[in-house]
Amino acid sequence: MFETKRKTNLSEQAYNQIKDAICAGRIAPGDILSESRLAEDLGMSRTPVREALRSLASEGFLEIKNGVGAYVKPLSSKDMENLYEIRCLLEMQAIKTSIYRITDQEIDDMERRFQAVYDACERGEHPEHGEFSTLDWDLHCMLVDHCTNPYIKSIVASNDSNLRRYLNLSAEALNNVKESVRQHLEILKVLRTRDLDKLTEVLKTHLDWSENFLRI
Repeated sequence: MFETKRKTNLSEQAYNQIKDAICAGRIAPGDILSESRLAEDLGMSRTPVREALRSLASEGFLEIKNGVGAYVKPLSSKDMENLYEIRCLLEMQAIKTSIYRITDQEIDDMERRFQAVYDACERGEHPEHGEFSTLDWDLHCMLVDHCTNPYIKSIVASNDSNLRRYLNLSAEALNNVKESVRQHLEILKVLRTRDLDKLTEVLKTHLDWSENFLRI
């Protein structure tokens, strides 16, 4: 009984870590995944890794080909178009209530994080796109998590993985991180004023700007 439980836990651990690496872009679309290499990196046997890969394949993250192995399926242009549409609709609706529920302290904390990235860009430094996409994700999650509509939060949660993949690809495609950070700082500045019309305007402008990079 204990061996079965441990096996299940290891499989879940492998599943979560591999999935997180895919969503964060550390494992890129098209990458071939080696069971033995993953098992070594994760410090476990190949069996739980194999089970994790099968689960990820059943969810559409991977494709397993006999004689080749498992590889990460890229998001199609249609996938990204659909994800942008749902992201835009949900965030624009969410801010109608979250704008009044996000605290000044939360805005302060987020501003400090973005300002640090902006200052680094000013010094000629370039943040890792995975690091920046995590920060980007945190801000947009904040806009959704504080809304009063549980269905919006549920839809975002159920599409969390692919939305994160979309956001990571958007961050990777950016050729101007500094401008993106500036736009995020503008969103936070307007959020602090609780001006819904202005926030709607700057958020939509930012979402359209980010989405355009994936069309190039």
